[in-house]
Amino acid sequence: MKGRTTLLLTVMALLLLAASFVSAQAQAVCVVYPIQDLSPSGAGVQNVQQSITDAVTAAAAAHGYSTIADTVWQDAARAQTVDPSAMVMQGPALAVARAVGADIAVTGSFSVQNDQIYYVIQCWDVKNGRLASGVQETTPFNLAFFTALSQKLSTDLFPSVKLGQKEVSRIIFSSPDEGMEVILSGDTNIGRITGGEASWPLEGVAPGTKITVEKRKPGFHTDHEEVTLVTGRAIPLSPLVPEHRGGLELNETVGQLLGTGATLRLYPVPDWLFLYEGTYLWIQPPANLALRFAFHGDFLSGIGGYIIFPPSSWFRMGVSTGAGVVMTIFSTPGLPNYTDTYLDVASIFLEASFVHTTFFLRTDFRYALGLGVNLLGQGWLMDNGPAVTLGVLLQ
Repeated sequence: MKGRTTLLLTVMALLLLAASFVSAQAQAVCVVYPIQDLSPSGAGVQNVQQSITDAVTAAAAAHGYSTIADTVWQDAARAQTVDPSAMVMQGPALAVARAVGADIAVTGSFSVQNDQIYYVIQCWDVKNGRLASGVQETTPFNLAFFTALSQKLSTDLFPSVKLGQKEVSRIIFSSPDEGMEVILSGDTNIGRITGGEASWPLEGVAPGTKITVEKRKPGFHTDHEEVTLVTGRAIPLSPLVPEHRGGLELNETVGQLLGTGATLRLYPVPDWLFLYEGTYLWIQPPANLALRFAFHGDFLSGIGGYIIFPPSSWFRMGVSTGAGVVMTIFSTPGLPNYTDTYLDVASIFLEASFVHTTFFLRTDFRYALGLGVNLLGQGWLMDNGPAVTLGVLLQ
């Protein structure tokens, strides 16, 4: 009889302990911020933001969390002069969550494009200021989307939340770009590269998951890179491309090889749009035994830009247009000096970069205006086709 009583008391104690755990879980407070719409303009997305946010709120309630009303956290955000749209970022989201006494803060974003929806949703441990769980997915955007989303939230997001636990597994990114910001999914800033590395907890995301990393650094072009999450070794990130504000061309033009040219570039939009000012000087040898040389100076200016491939590409293509003047002086005494003004109606150039050196090939379609004392008359300067120039670009 005494043994049965002891067994009964033990079972009752265990039941009370389990009940207290469930009660404690049910008392956990969750604030769900609007899941931000990052779809490109013209995507035609309507009412999706509220529907996704409602699905997250419903999943939180189904897992026993007490959710905070929107008006409560919005009042707290106003009190801290925080814009509600900033709730997608870790810092403001946690600050407002602490103000309203939440244990968990849920943030996220989505983007709809080409009948696909990409979304990322994160649960933050407010007390410890760290990521407690997260999901990320790219899936067809159709009638079955919300069913699939609810299933994902129910199986992967909230069941994986562990509050107050120490981080055990982290992913490490390595990069030669010291001070570069590493951002996941466009909103989760995991820090800057320090000592060649930056790290982030892996909880809530399975190893082997592919994720897009955004890389930012002042003076460099922002870049995006897709990586596969792994543990046990650092994930190398490709270096950023510096922003160029200027450059110098050194060139030679086919048919004018007894000379050389130089062109200065200034970039109002780094590595995309440039203004140029250039000079090409060459000597035209005599066509017969008479030692009569012609000295030419070509002075040109204009505007150009790249149309295909980003600055990080080893191969790029662009176009330019401008105007110039060719001054001609003959060595024969008594001959006048000539001035030929022309329009560089269209110029097409190709660039290829190897070992930090950029080589280019350019064709120019020029039209002489026939103004003043000129040598070439009026018309296209294309006796042997468009002018072809080869050179190197120093930046």
